[in-house]
Parts: sequence; structure tokens; C-alpha cells
Amino acid sequence: MYSDDLDDYSPDSSGEVLTEEKDLFEKLKQIEPVVVQVLSSGEQLFSAVVLTRRGLAFQATPLGKQLLLALKNGSGEFHCYFPLYDLNPYVALLFECAEKFDSLLLLSSTAKISSREVLKEVVVMNSLVDHLRQEAAGSEFKKIIKTFVNAKNKRAKSLEQYIDALFEKHSRMVVIRLDLAYEPGLFNDRKNLQRYLTQVRAHWAKLQGDLHKGIPIKGMLGFACKLEYGHLKGFHFHLLVFYSGADYREDVVLAKLIGEHWRREITKGNGRYLNCNNKKWSYRYLGIGVINWFDTVLISNLKTKVAAYLVKTDYWLRFSSSCGRSFFRGNMPKFEGVKLGRPRSLTD
Repeated sequence: MYSDDLDDYSPDSSGEVLTEEKDLFEKLKQIEPVVVQVLSSGEQLFSAVVLTRRGLAFQATPLGKQLLLALKNGSGEFHCYFPLYDLNPYVALLFECAEKFDSLLLLSSTAKISSREVLKEVVVMNSLVDHLRQEAAGSEFKKIIKTFVNAKNKRAKSLEQYIDALFEKHSRMVVIRLDLAYEPGLFNDRKNLQRYLTQVRAHWAKLQGDLHKGIPIKGMLGFACKLEYGHLKGFHFHLLVFYSGADYREDVVLAKLIGEHWRREITKGNGRYLNCNNKKWSYRYLGIGVINWFDTVLISNLKTKVAAYLVKTDYWLRFSSSCGRSFFRGNMPKFEGVKLGRPRSLTD
């Protein structure tokens, strides 16, 4: 997934060509505010005007033009690229309402509407808007929106509290950021995505279990992980792992050890990974690597940029409930006293 203010930590930052998905995701993000504006406006968006020689012409207000542009994107392309996801409720509602109306404007531009079709199209499009507003005003849709927004906010708050709790117990931590994926084409057949999802989850369960056991690195303090699927990249994980800065300091080496464990042991050679720590100084908002409790800027970046990326995209696209959980986080640390030691090298 992608986000305009979190692009430093998006899969695209790995240098992979994901232009189609990124463009499509940007379209998705532009639709939601248009729908919200339509719902909050009571104006009639479409009308017919008389032209001296050409008869009637279809006319749309600026907001009406934005709505037409949003409708032309259609829902089919989104479901093609993100088949395991539920669209943002506002976007989903727009496409669901549009499917109930037969309009030439959904397939062509206003300039191609003949004079004799204008009045019909004006009625159809204004009826679509009226239906959209009626559906959005219902208690069922309001409940969906509340649940959707609350789930994202709750997850974001939970992750921030988790990071704060880790720093309360450990004055210095090594923060590892990895993107874990598969070789191109693996687990990417749309007809078998649900079956593949079971195998992908088994890989994550194995990796999570190994990290808890100290494989390949002893002493994991915590983790957060987000499972995603893209048409071009397939299944992939965004992973944050925390280790004690009293025990380790080579974050790039730590990240490589986990990445190689994923590639060689977990996926038996079928995995690949991006070591974000290896390129951390290229990020606009540095929030990974060795971070002390007093590094307020780094901690802020960690929470508002790095960690936020794991949850924010859910507002636009959310894994379908039929797919099970897509976000995983370690348990809150227990405060039983802290014992700090000298940071040691992995080669000590």
C-alpha cells in the first residue's frame, strides 16, 4: 500500500516498479473526499443548458465534475489489483449506488452525450446523487463508518502505546524495519489466493515463533507486523522488530540476519526481503536504527511515520474480514525492573 505522507516507508521505496498500483491507490484516496463533499452538500450537481445551435447540453457543477471523474474509475480495477480488500466505506457506497443506475456518462465524457439524451442523463445522475445521500444518512452506513474509523484509530493508538511502553522499560533500543515478500509470481494466482493465504500465514507463524525463541537473534523485546497483498507484489509483510540497545547496536546486521532467516529457513529459498535499515539515512523521517529514550525526534518519527504506515492504509483499503487478522503486535511489556548492560557487537 501507499501513503502520501508516509512514502518513505512504502514498498515503492525499495526501487521496485509498482507505478500502476500506486496510481490506482492515489485515485482511491481522491475519491473518498469527493464523496464526503457530495454528502455534505445539498446542491443539485447536474443540469441541462440550452445551446443556440446544438440544442441541449449536459452541465455539471465543479463538484459534479469531480464526482463523474470518480465514477469513471469504476470498482472493477480496484478489485482486480486488491482482491482481498474491502474498499473505504464512502468509496464502496458510491460504486454500489452507481451499479443501480444506467448512465452513459459512466462510460463516456459529457461532450459525447447527444442532445436528445441530455435530459435523461440529468435525471439519472441527480437521482444517483439523491440515492447516495439517502443511503449515507441511514443508521446502517453511519455504523459502518464509525466502526471503520474506530478500528484504525484504536490500532494506531495501541501501537503508539506499545512503543512508549517499550521505551519506558528500555532506555535504548535497536529498531529493525523489514519488508518480507516472495519471489515474483509465487502465491499470486488470483484463483487460489485464499489457499495461498493459509500458507503465507503459516510462514508468519513460524517466523514469529522463531523470533520469540531467539532465532536468529536472541532477546527480541517486541514486534509489530502488517500483512498485505498487492496485484504486482503479491503477499508481503511490513515488519518492525525491537531489540535492546544495551545488547546490540548493529541494526543493519540484525535486519539482514532476520531477512536471511526469512529467505532461507522460513520460505526455503522462495522469499526475498528489503533491509530498510541498510538505507535508513535516505529516509526523510528517520525512525529506525539505534534510538535512545531522549531522542524525541526519532521516537516521534518512529510512531508517526514508521509505525503509522502499518495501520494508516487501512482507512483506504482494509483486509476483508474473511481473510482474518492482518495486523500483529507483541504483548505489552511487564515492568519487573530494568537491567541495562554494555552494548555489545554481534561479533563479540
